[in-house]
Amino acid sequence: MKNNLTFIFLLLVSQTLVGQPKTEKIKVILFGTFHMRPTVDRNKTDFPDLLTEKRQLELDSIANSIYSFGVNKYFVEIIPSEQNKLDIRFLSYKQQKLKTKEELTDEIVQIVFRAAIKNNSPIRAIDFKQELPYDKMAKYENKHKDDSLSSYAFFDIKNPFTEKRKSLSKLTLKEYFIQLNSEYSQQISMYDYLHQALSYGENENYVGVGFTTSWYDRNLKIFTNILRQIDVKNDKCIFILMGASHTAILRQFFKSHPLFEIIEIEKVLK
Repeated sequence: MKNNLTFIFLLLVSQTLVGQPKTEKIKVILFGTFHMRPTVDRNKTDFPDLLTEKRQLELDSIANSIYSFGVNKYFVEIIPSEQNKLDIRFLSYKQQKLKTKEELTDEIVQIVFRAAIKNNSPIRAIDFKQELPYDKMAKYENKHKDDSLSSYAFFDIKNPFTEKRKSLSKLTLKEYFIQLNSEYSQQISMYDYLHQALSYGENENYVGVGFTTSWYDRNLKIFTNILRQIDVKNDKCIFILMGASHTAILRQFFKSHPLFEIIEIEKVLK
């Protein structure tokens, strides 16, 4: 009798589990980019031929690849308080009112608008502006510029990333974006903002930790802005266009979150 009850109990449990709907993860495309518009960023990529026929056809191909992957919501590097301006700008794009070089020279226009217009997907602003303490890092670096291996050695450490990457002028845009979003490129970014930065400081001075903490703080707020605008029931695939240094760290947050599944760029742009 006891064995029969046990069998019935296990049978009911198994039927219940089988009958439960499987929760599908939301696909995430982290598309790290360079800024196509003029920028004050320390590391910037020159793109003089953006509006040429060759590059525009390449961007058409990229947009088609993104659309074909089933993206239903886009997130871009604009602060949420400017969402209305973003909506107006997207409407102007739909109406073909963006004409000038200044209006068109922008990665949001060239990539996200070009893809989102295909099925009128929503575009959400998720950036958070926050200055990093570069001044404190520079002050510390200047103070220790004459340090040697016998005292404080981090300035003598050779950069471990010596592999030469191809310039944009030598590649198609698809090839360049795949390179920019590769694991190697992500490691370079994380080395700059994390490993190298943590070398700054000694004893009770943690200036490097302050720098890295500020970087994490900004990107955690960006991640939070994304989460606040996720529709768990309806969002199937989201696309995030940010500077490549942002997507390198955002990857950590998405990778550890059970709701999401990261889709690699080379799979999207194949």
